[in-house]
Amino acid sequence: MAKRKSVTPPPATPPVHTHPSAGLLRRLGALLYDYLVVISLLVIAGFIGMGVAQLLLVTGLATVPEGRDASWLLTSPLYSAWLALVIMGFYVWFWTRAGQTIGMRAWRLRIQNVDGSNIRITQALIRLATAAFGLGNLMCLLGGERPKAFQDIWAECEVIVLSKDENLNMLDKS
Repeated sequence: MAKRKSVTPPPATPPVHTHPSAGLLRRLGALLYDYLVVISLLVIAGFIGMGVAQLLLVTGLATVPEGRDASWLLTSPLYSAWLALVIMGFYVWFWTRAGQTIGMRAWRLRIQNVDGSNIRITQALIRLATAAFGLGNLMCLLGGERPKAFQDIWAECEVIVLSKDENLNMLDKS
């Protein structure tokens, strides 16, 4: 019986970075823009939640305890999960489809894998879970030449700054 030879993979070549990495101020600017969009989405989702709660009360599928009003239904874990799903859906949709949220487009930022491809859904969920509501971006202060946020490290992706022309081309693609 012949021995099997172990195959060693060729050494990985370091990625060639053609774009600068996004710094803290750009990230915070995009985050602020995105928070405004997310707040408006939460208002719409809140109206939908209130409508569903009222519909459940009218049809008799839900009841309100004595001394409470219909807004009591909006304090349920199900309603909180609905709002969390809206927030997660916003970021996952934009990050995996175009690599840019609305705020990132305004600040010419793009999230991508090191090879330039869009991130996967699992990477987007990891970013959301480790971002700590944006506080993970503070690690950019320690980054040196190519700063990375805490969520970038965990999700194995990067946030780059696009040129004006590249950003316009990204808008044309979507």
